[in-house]
Amino acid sequence: MNINTQSVLKAAGIGAGINAIIGIISGASSLLGVDAVTILVGLLACCGGILVPLLTGALYGYFTPGKETLGEGAAGGAISGMVAGLIYGLVSGVITAVVSLVQGVSFDVLLANTGGTILGACCGALIFGSILGAIGGAVWTAVQGNK
Repeated sequence: MNINTQSVLKAAGIGAGINAIIGIISGASSLLGVDAVTILVGLLACCGGILVPLLTGALYGYFTPGKETLGEGAAGGAISGMVAGLIYGLVSGVITAVVSLVQGVSFDVLLANTGGTILGACCGALIFGSILGAIGGAVWTAVQGNK
């Protein structure tokens, strides 16, 4: 199996950039406390959790030169989606820690909030990011294989 590292880096970089922006918005939204912001954060979390890994996997297939098998597209997409999701988890954790410090919470609550955010997002990235990234990479490869 041949996975193009340059394509993984490009696709994961774009997905990580999008996820970093989503992580900053969702982490900082608790400072605003507006209901419309809650709806926006829910939509962004849906995009970050579902659409971004699919897009990242498809981008892997787009950036990969030449013909590749369905398995190679899925494997490269899975790696790209997982990396983008891990960046989301780390950014969300850092923003949660900063927001907790601004709100003046105790150190125990700060560790619990930050640790829970990082652990949950990173586990989600390993599972859903890699699965959805693989689907995106496989779909892109299948569509391009017919052309």
